[in-house]
Amino acid sequence: MDNSIGFRRAGILLAYPLAYAYVRLVLNYWASEWAAVAAYTSFSLVFIIVSEIVRMGRRPFSRKMTGETIFWYVIMLIASFTAPFGPSCTLSMFAVHLCAVYSVLVSNDVLLGGKTGGLIPADLIHGFYVKSFAGFPNFITDWAAFKREGDKKARSKIVAALVVSFVVFMGVFFCIALSLLSKIDKDIADFFDTYLCNFFECLCRIRFEDLVFRLFIAIPVCFYLYGLVSRSAKSDGVREKRVGDTLVNFSQKGRKVPVVVTSISAGFFVLTYILFFAKRTAYFLGGFTGEVPDGQLVAYFARNGFFELVGIMAVNMCVYLTIYLFEKRNSNGRVSLPGRILVTLLMSESIIFAAIAMSKLWLYFSIYGYTPKRMLAMWGTLALGFSALMSILTVNRGKSHFRPGVYFTAVSYVAVCILSWVLSTL
Repeated sequence: MDNSIGFRRAGILLAYPLAYAYVRLVLNYWASEWAAVAAYTSFSLVFIIVSEIVRMGRRPFSRKMTGETIFWYVIMLIASFTAPFGPSCTLSMFAVHLCAVYSVLVSNDVLLGGKTGGLIPADLIHGFYVKSFAGFPNFITDWAAFKREGDKKARSKIVAALVVSFVVFMGVFFCIALSLLSKIDKDIADFFDTYLCNFFECLCRIRFEDLVFRLFIAIPVCFYLYGLVSRSAKSDGVREKRVGDTLVNFSQKGRKVPVVVTSISAGFFVLTYILFFAKRTAYFLGGFTGEVPDGQLVAYFARNGFFELVGIMAVNMCVYLTIYLFEKRNSNGRVSLPGRILVTLLMSESIIFAAIAMSKLWLYFSIYGYTPKRMLAMWGTLALGFSALMSILTVNRGKSHFRPGVYFTAVSYVAVCILSWVLSTL
């Protein structure tokens, strides 16, 4: 039998147990953090195994995992392992879902842009909705992998039925024999009383209605998960490349806004921030020097204006993206010189905002210690600051640096989760 056929069958057989495990993972309450760690990590590991089994069944010509695939698998496992101890379990589980979907697309080489880049939001939408829901029927249609032709099919069914019947009969006979032996030997009887009674007590504690509910909900989840991995594995990437080219062409057609308009608009932001820095320089330097204004508590000083600074950085990133998507390009397809200068100034101001916000947060952190929210705030500020730096490089070098930004965000988040776990144990 071809190995790819065996992988296809294994993928189909494992799809429903994987879906049931996911439903149990979502609906179950964990008695301890380490129980949650074991559950989250085990599920992620099983998902990776099933995904690779389906891929090898559909793509026997490319069975080696690429370095990028391994990267996203590792990020997924670390996010799962540190979820209960990280800054936010909800955010970590969301990250696990993103990694799960994106790793399937990467492993099967079906990214819209051909590689990780600016189309990653479209890739995730494509994976979460298009691939998954369009692949709903695959769980049923792929049962064809079990079909045999001619007499081989009939003989295999007969052999399988005979093997199952034999095992059932032998199991029944063995139970009868043990039952009779327990009437003679007290040790055997005590063994049954000790272990089988505990087994039946565990069965009695299972709520039948909960079990039926999970079994029922796992059906559409099975169709969804298997549809994602199966449809991705069946695709040759041609359609995805065509869709990606369409999105790129569509974005290029929208670059019609005159340079004068974009420059004046961006100039207002740049000038406003310069005036703001000139007016409040002494106040915002307090985070670096440790000097708190008279009459203010350190906690109030550190929190006051922090989230507003982060919000301004997010607004600046939106301003940059708007300029990048709508401004009319010059003859070589690059952002105009005024646009590059203003974007560089705007993103440099964002980096200054990030440094100020970090100084305020670090002052708060050094006095009052670790909390998950403070750690998460530090990561968000750092990620926005790095994005501003990548934006400066993008507009000045004429080459997208979105890919390093994605990797930095992923790696820095799991690093923060690990650091949060270490600090929580001290």
